[in-house]
Amino acid sequence: MIAKFFETLSNNYLEILDDKEDFNVIINVGEPLNSKIYKTHSVVLKYRSSYFRNELANANKDDNVKTINLKHVSIQQFEIIIK
Repeated sequence: MIAKFFETLSNNYLEILDDKEDFNVIINVGEPLNSKIYKTHSVVLKYRSSYFRNELANANKDDNVKTINLKHVSIQQFEIIIK
């Protein structure tokens, strides 16, 4: 019963990652010729990662959306980190 709960919770987090509505953070990953934009949710980032908590505290905010630039991270690396 508990294992099923955590499996469902984990799947819910992945669904939030794919949900492009109501996002409030844009993360630009990679170099210009090999880059990707991720639309994410600050509440998940802040509570799952102290790194993102610090980044969000210092991020630029435009129209209630914060932007984080991670040029030093590849798309493949970020896919692992974010999931």
